[in-house]
Amino acid sequence: AVAATNLYEQTRVSVQKYINAKDKDEIVFTKGATEAINLVANTYGEKYINTGDEILITELEHHSNYVPWHYLRKKKGAIIKFASINENGEINVDEFKKQITEKTKIIAFTHISNVTGAVMPVKKIIDLAKSKNIPVLIDGTQGAPHSFLDVQNLGCDFYAISCHKMYGPNGLGVLYAKKDWVDKLPPYQGGGGMISEVKKKEITYADSPTKFEAGTMQTAEVVAFAKSIKFIQNLGIKNIEQHESDILEYGLEKLRKDNSINIIGNPK
Repeated sequence: AVAATNLYEQTRVSVQKYINAKDKDEIVFTKGATEAINLVANTYGEKYINTGDEILITELEHHSNYVPWHYLRKKKGAIIKFASINENGEINVDEFKKQITEKTKIIAFTHISNVTGAVMPVKKIIDLAKSKNIPVLIDGTQGAPHSFLDVQNLGCDFYAISCHKMYGPNGLGVLYAKKDWVDKLPPYQGGGGMISEVKKKEITYADSPTKFEAGTMQTAEVVAFAKSIKFIQNLGIKNIEQHESDILEYGLEKLRKDNSINIIGNPK
């Protein structure tokens, strides 16, 4: 049990280094990117979002980065606004600028579209949000396995990762949350493991990030994920990006020669 726990915590450090998080306590293990986003929608939403407040997402979002905010909309009377795509299938920074108001409480958007592969101008959007003190969540389900990732450089508040998209096991995800957030947000679920002391009249919670990891965690899956990270590092993320770019250009070239095919959009 001690050996397994040590390997589990070593994987937390491996993830921290892979995404260049500042602190290993900024790494929370979840059941997937979906649960990671739900965790933020529930904890941040419960504490900071009220009737009439606005949540800004995009028309490119996977259900995982829309439905959790919809629940919050129904529960709290919040408003969801959508940044629109242009004819190329992209969303530019000006579209975000247009949608932001004094009521905007969080911006949540995909790093890379799971449908078109459109890569968002992540850094520019985060810089815009920071200038207005709005926290940002990024759905990094496609971003983490397909691009170089440095969360400190990006400056995002939250980043959700799906481990099976990184060639790891199913049923496992990672939520990166800045230390300030993991410390001040309330626990997401209650149970064993996430507590410090339990009395009949009072319960105190464990330190971050353990307070977000209630119940028996997926120890085997977490330990296996460390091997997935090594697999990607051995291939080299730059090599992966180049290979995917070559395949994309090859595919588009072949498709353009077929007059029966109409290619919709041309996202970066």
